[in-house]
Amino acid sequence: MAGALAANLISFRLINLSRSMELEDLLALYGTRFAEAVQLLETFLESGEPVHLRNASVILTSVGRETYCALTEHRHAILAALSLEAGARLRERAVEIEKRGLRGTDLEYVADVCELLKRISNSISSGEYEKSYREMINRRRGA
Repeated sequence: MAGALAANLISFRLINLSRSMELEDLLALYGTRFAEAVQLLETFLESGEPVHLRNASVILTSVGRETYCALTEHRHAILAALSLEAGARLRERAVEIEKRGLRGTDLEYVADVCELLKRISNSISSGEYEKSYREMINRRRGA
C-alpha cells in the first residue's frame, strides 16, 4: 500500500512538472522512457521471460500517465494514449503467458509491437517526430 502511494506521488510530481514543458523537452523525456520499454521488449524476445514484458508494460503505462496532460496542452495526447494502450495490451499478454506458457504467437505479437514502438522511438530521438508534428500544426493553422 505504501509503495503504491509513493508511486502515485511520483507520478503526480512528474505530471505537474511536465505540464509546463516545451514540446522538445517533453518529447525528450517521453523518448527516453519509450526507448527503455523498447529495450525491455527486445530482452523479452531474446529470453521469453514474461517479467521483461510486464516491466515494459509498466514503463509504457507510466510514461502515458506522466505525459498525458502536457501532451494534451500541446494538442497531441495521442502519443500518451498510445503508450497507455500498448502498456495495457502488453500487460494482458504477460499475464496470459504466465498462466499458460509462452507460444510462438506471443513472440510474433510482441515482435510486431516492438517494431512499431521502435520506429516511433527512433523518430523521436532523431527529431523527425517533432518536425512532422510541427509541420502538421502549421498546416492546421494555414487551413
